[in-house]
Amino acid sequence: MKGVKLIKANHPSLNPLYIFISPPSIASLKTRLTGRGTETEESMQARLGAAIGELEYAKEKGAFDVVVVNDELERAYKVLRGVIVEGKEEGDKLPEFEKEK
Repeated sequence: MKGVKLIKANHPSLNPLYIFISPPSIASLKTRLTGRGTETEESMQARLGAAIGELEYAKEKGAFDVVVVNDELERAYKVLRGVIVEGKEEGDKLPEFEKEK
């Protein structure tokens, strides 16, 4: 999110394609982070808080050109590849998220 904002503010002539990779839900993101075994409770809460902020930003009109929901690896890859390699202009719809932690 910070990188996207910086590029938009400082380099508008670059005209990049902004792609947001979204978790299917906050619960699934928490499960993935927990499963890695690399997060303390404090860092987990910080990561989830940051993710919620990024999801809120992604909801803004024009924040990203395409959304890819990382629910199933092969399906998400197919969507991403379609956008990048095949020039498709449509990705996924951003899921509705509850502000759960």
